[in-house]
Amino acid sequence: MENSQLNILVPTDFSEPANAALEYASKLASDSGGGVTIFHGISIHVANSTEEAEFITTSELERIENEQLVQLRHQISKRYPKVQYDIVSRMGFPVELISEIVRERKTDLIVMGTRGASGMKEILVGSNTASLIHQTECPVLAVPEQTTFTGIKKIVFATNMQQDDVNCLIKLIQLFGHKEDTSITLLHIEDGHARDPEAALQSWFHGAILPVITYKNIKAESISETEIVKTLHEYLSVNKIDLLVTATRKRNFIERIFDRSITKRLIFHTHIPLLAFHSHGSKGEMVI
Repeated sequence: MENSQLNILVPTDFSEPANAALEYASKLASDSGGGVTIFHGISIHVANSTEEAEFITTSELERIENEQLVQLRHQISKRYPKVQYDIVSRMGFPVELISEIVRERKTDLIVMGTRGASGMKEILVGSNTASLIHQTECPVLAVPEQTTFTGIKKIVFATNMQQDDVNCLIKLIQLFGHKEDTSITLLHIEDGHARDPEAALQSWFHGAILPVITYKNIKAESISETEIVKTLHEYLSVNKIDLLVTATRKRNFIERIFDRSITKRLIFHTHIPLLAFHSHGSKGEMVI
């Protein structure tokens, strides 16, 4: 496959997680020959005084935060001189603004920073990002703050064998399948032992995937376990996976993962980025 030049959007609030996401996105863009748009959404700040609330004027706020944005671009450009950086700042609601920019700039990927398990929960289940995932067709890549980019060579797509997973898989290959040594594993974890997950997965893989997907370095694996989160965590760790991928449907996967108390001790204490596609497939809840 030809080299995929990624057009990446990185929202920033100038925090450390956002800076880590920008670093990760810059390495992705450098690796693919793509570019990065750094976006900052400006909101009205209120300063308390002894007498009454004092509002910073819009023009003053824009000047201060735009200076920060320009400085951020200057700093990151010195480290990645081959990457084309653009900066955009607008005042308004973050989800709507990001969706606008995605459409205007034909963005391929949104990269957002997270901080630990609680940060991952906030970024994916919180109203802004959960809404973003479902309001834009653009995939969202959540990058834990401590993630170190060493290339994306081993990808796991968590699947429940839904129809639209095929479309999401095609998009995934377009984003990250331009190197022959990049492997993709379709992983299905069956919650319990009610059926033979391997037979079901292989039937779906050979019937729905292989006739459509020409990517050579792809396989399907299944596991039957009741401790889904623990099993997934162990699989990602043992196999040294670089990227976990899921197709979200009504936030079921994200909500179920974070409703489990074991999560904070396990899965997202790993430093593996999570790529979320907005799926239009079956309304059936994801198993994993």
